[in-house]
Amino acid sequence: MASRRISNASGFTLIEMLVALSLITMIASITLLADTTNFRGPAFRAEAANLATALQTARADALNNVHQSVHGVAINPGGYAGYVVFEGADYATADTARMTHIPSSYRVALGATTPGEVTFEQLSGDASFEGPIELVDPNRNATTTITLNHEGLIEW
Repeated sequence: MASRRISNASGFTLIEMLVALSLITMIASITLLADTTNFRGPAFRAEAANLATALQTARADALNNVHQSVHGVAINPGGYAGYVVFEGADYATADTARMTHIPSSYRVALGATTPGEVTFEQLSGDASFEGPIELVDPNRNATTTITLNHEGLIEW
């Protein structure tokens, strides 16, 4: 008598495996083709916040008369990718030992009317520049503005 073995083996067939693999491949390709510019927005806003914080720090130091000096912020001075909070009438003559360097984590361009540096008078906090400081994101063609008034108020 010939006995027949009944196999109860369970698993996926080759066709099922190929269909699943093709679905995973399609989902992965759609994910990779997603617009990466959407992920750059938070980094750009964080860079604007870094500059606003540097300006607020310099103004607070000037108002508090730290080291009895004018305080300021240099924006991308001498090719440095970032901001420098300094003490003194301008960045060029400031004491390098008292500078705070804030590196840029996201490369931005400056608007045409944006100054290279802003200083704040001691005790009053009055700004040397009045108007918009415009940051441009070259990757997304987006801009953001930080506005200074003559009394040094920083709005962003």
